[in-house]
This record gives sequence, structure tokens and C-alpha cells, in this order.
Amino acid sequence: MGLHERRGHDFKGGMNMGLRDSLRNLIRRRTPTPVNDEVYNMGIQERRLPQHYAGKYLYSMAQNSTVVRTCLVQLKTEIFRRGYEWVKAFDLKCSDCGYEHHKEVDACSSCGSTNLRRPDLQQKLYAFDFFEGYVNSSHQLFIDVLKELETDMNIIDDAYLILVKDYYLDKNGEIIMSKINEIYRGDPTTIYIEVDEDGDRGHSRYTCITHRDFVSEDKYDKCAVCGSSLHPIEFVNKSRGEDQNYIMGEVVHFSKYSPSRLYGHPPVLTLFNHIFTLTAMESYISTLYTKARTPRGILAVQTNNMESLVKYWKGVKEKLERDPHYTPIMGIETEGGSRGSVEWVPFTNTIKEMDYINVKDDLRTRVSSFYGVSNIFTGDTTTGGGLNNEGMQILVTNRAVEKAQNVYNKYMFPFLMKQFGITDWKVQLLRSEEEDEIANIRRREMELQLAIQMKNLGFEVDMNEDGDFVFKKYPAKELIDVDVESDEKPLETDPYAGTNIDRSQLGQLQEQALMSGNTKAQVAGETSMEKGPPKRFSGLPKEAGNNNVDSRTERRIP
Repeated sequence: MGLHERRGHDFKGGMNMGLRDSLRNLIRRRTPTPVNDEVYNMGIQERRLPQHYAGKYLYSMAQNSTVVRTCLVQLKTEIFRRGYEWVKAFDLKCSDCGYEHHKEVDACSSCGSTNLRRPDLQQKLYAFDFFEGYVNSSHQLFIDVLKELETDMNIIDDAYLILVKDYYLDKNGEIIMSKINEIYRGDPTTIYIEVDEDGDRGHSRYTCITHRDFVSEDKYDKCAVCGSSLHPIEFVNKSRGEDQNYIMGEVVHFSKYSPSRLYGHPPVLTLFNHIFTLTAMESYISTLYTKARTPRGILAVQTNNMESLVKYWKGVKEKLERDPHYTPIMGIETEGGSRGSVEWVPFTNTIKEMDYINVKDDLRTRVSSFYGVSNIFTGDTTTGGGLNNEGMQILVTNRAVEKAQNVYNKYMFPFLMKQFGITDWKVQLLRSEEEDEIANIRRREMELQLAIQMKNLGFEVDMNEDGDFVFKKYPAKELIDVDVESDEKPLETDPYAGTNIDRSQLGQLQEQALMSGNTKAQVAGETSMEKGPPKRFSGLPKEAGNNNVDSRTERRIP
């Protein structure tokens, strides 16, 4: 290291030391965290949220509604229809600075280091085998648990995934490492988020990993049973009169429609009136076609001979029991020349009069549009053509499916990968609609054409392990200087360059020119202009005239 380099290094080191000393002398202050009024009331967590006091009723309403359950089933089918896949988090990662590259490079674009590595296959072995089999003792697959979480979000808008771990502690009760053994779905109606007065998690109460029933408000306190260190509580499951405390890294909570710091807002509560009306309409139709229904009306007959009317209707009832399709014809005599009358008194309106079909379709459309499920997915093909074509309806539903998949790909799966200790790989749901194979072939053809063009431009074309083309540009070779004034043999030039005369056929052209009396240029196909005198410049010097005038294109200007 030279003198100037050492001085520069000492100068930078002095600046860094001075900066660190200055920061140590500074006093740090923090912006206050926004306080949420819905969290606490006089130090006791409120239970005013609908998912806690009316959660069971909301689940019952959604699961007993034909329209809502159809929407939920179709959504779950489309979201998880193609399953999930493992993908690489990066192509190359710098081991020095940690920068991740998503394409093939020779050196790190951040620090210039060539110490690059590829994703480690050993990282995902345990998690891969874990997800392929049953994820809990209830013999549930990973997809089954995901479908339960999707149902929770569409009804309550709160989903909880609980990780059952085995912890390995040191003598002081500190966690050295952990292993995930099971995965369960948490009940949104019984799980509460443990927060303090400011709405921050993990700052209110603390518990021991071994003895979860011991709770303290002092984070520096020790377990009264085993003397281990305490850990902050983030979630509490209040079920069967007991509290199950969960610490950081054991539960992940996420919402889809109303994400917030705490809880979401139940979509079923928003659609309560629509769902309740649809349920009442279906119940009405059910009772309308059963024996317990109210009679449609009363036939009132005004007569002076009631005995004759009763006797006649008795005979009619006997005939109707033998033949339900018997049509009675009745004539009743009146006394004293008075005129009798028959009057029908209706009790209920018909379905057509109540506009039942249109009202039900409107309510069904409102519920389905909230969840993003088009009519074609609910079995209604009446709007499958014209302006309401099925392609547009599928596109609308695909957007709702993509929104739901992003919740898992951006919130839940990254949390899982972190708990499994996986940094080089990630899990993501496959898109519901498969890609067009013909479009992929055409795209591959375009990539081939691009590779050929890059090859012609001087790039080195290679293919990586994923089948993608990789282009590299190497430094150009040094050009060789040529001294034209040296005594060496001069460069040969072609005197016929730029003409239609081919040097290889020069002998044949000369022979044809001698036989025909034409020049070689005429024989080769070259034509010359017919030059005429510059009549337009008569009286001027010869140098001022244009002697390249073709008389064939000249015309006299009157």
C-alpha cells in the first residue's frame, strides 16, 4: 500500500470513527405509535367485535345459504385448483454482500464480487416432505388447511394459521432452535390478538414456553415453576373456559377484504340483509309447496239453501279422493227470485305477482359480485353470449382469484418459509388458468429468433439450467494496424466495384462487346444518359451550363 493510499485509508477510518462517536453522543427519540380506541377499555380487552360475539351465527348463515356457499365453493376450487409449486428465490446470490440476482451474471452487480452461489437444495428437503404428506394428526393435507383459511376470510375476514413446534432450550430457558411438527387452522371466533394500549403486539403479557398457564406483565420476570425466561404473548385462544397463549412465530394472522392492525370486518355481516332475504325467500317457496302452507284463498258462495250446498260439496270431496283430476260443476237454486253470487277471496299473491324471480336474481348478483364470482360459475348461462360473454365473466372471476392468491403468496407463505428457515426457495400458488401452450411455443420461437440476432451481433449465446437463453459480450480483440506507406505489396482494389460488371465474367463481356460493337457497360446492362446542350443557358459561359441534361426528359417550356 502506497503512502497516498495509506493516508486515504486513515482519513476514511478517522471519518468513520468520528461518525460513530458522534452517533453515540446523540439522544434517540421516536414518533408516537397511533392509538386505537377499539383495543382496550380500562385495561380490559373489549369483546364488541362481531366475529367474537356473533361468529358462530355468521358461519351458520353463510353455510346454510345456497348462494353464499356456491360462491365460496367456486372460489376455493379456482384458487387451489392447480395446487402450489416450489420456485427459486433467486438465480445467483452474492456471498459477500447478499445481493440477489434473478438472471445469470458473472459478477455481483452490487459489489463486483465473483463469489456467487445458487439456491441450496438441502434447505427445502424437510419442508418439501412435510407439505407432501399430512400436516397434522387429524390427517389433513396442506391444501385442506388452506381451504379452511379461505373459508374463514370469506366469512369473518380473519384467518389464523397455528404452527405446533418442538423447542430446544438452554439452561436459562432461551430458545436455541425449534422444529415445526404440525399445522392447524385457528378458529377466528375464539382467537384474540394480544396487544397493549397502543395496539402493539407482544408488549402486554409474557409467558413460559414450558408452562403456558404462567403469565406475567413483567418481561424480565422468571417462570415461577421452572425459572426459565419469559416470552411475549401475541395471540390467545379462549376456548372451553381456558386460555391458550401463543408466542411470536407460532401464529400468523391475515385478512383479505379489510386488512388492518387488528381484525378484519366480516363480509357476511356486510351482506347480512341480502343473505337473510334470500334465505327467507327460499323458505317461503319451500312452505308454499308443502301441506303446511296457508290456503291460497276462500270461495264464498251466497245462497239461501245451505243444506243443498253442504250436501253437494260432500259428494265432490268423495269424488276428488277417488279422482284428483275431477272437475266439479255446481249449480245452486235460489229462492224468491233472488240472485246468488260467487266470490273468490285471495289470501296470497302469486310468485309472478310478487316478481320473485327478478328480486332473487338481483340479490344473488349483489352477493356474487362482492366475492367476484360471475354468473357463469354459479351455473347461470343465460348471460353467456352477446355483450355479457363468458370470456369477460371468466376474466372478472380470475381477478378475484388472483387477489386471493396474492394473500397467500405475499403474507402466509413468506411467514412459513421464515419459520422453516428457508431463504433460497419460496412457495407460491399456481395461477388458476393454465397458460396457452401454443402461445408458449410462439414465445419460444421469438426467443430463438432473438438469440440468433444476438449471435449475429457478436454475443455469446448460452442456455442455463432452466432453459432460458443467456447472452454474454466478451471484450473485442485488438485491431491490427496496417501501414499503407510501407514497402509491402499494396492492397488490391476492384476497379469495377459499384458497377454491374462482374470481374469473373470480364472475358465474356469483352467478347460480346467486340461482336456487337457496344461497350462493356452497355453489354452489362448499364445505360447512359443522352446528353444535350444546355439550351437554357445560352449566352452564358460554358462553365455555368448544365452539360448533363438528358434530352429524353427535356421538354420545352412555352
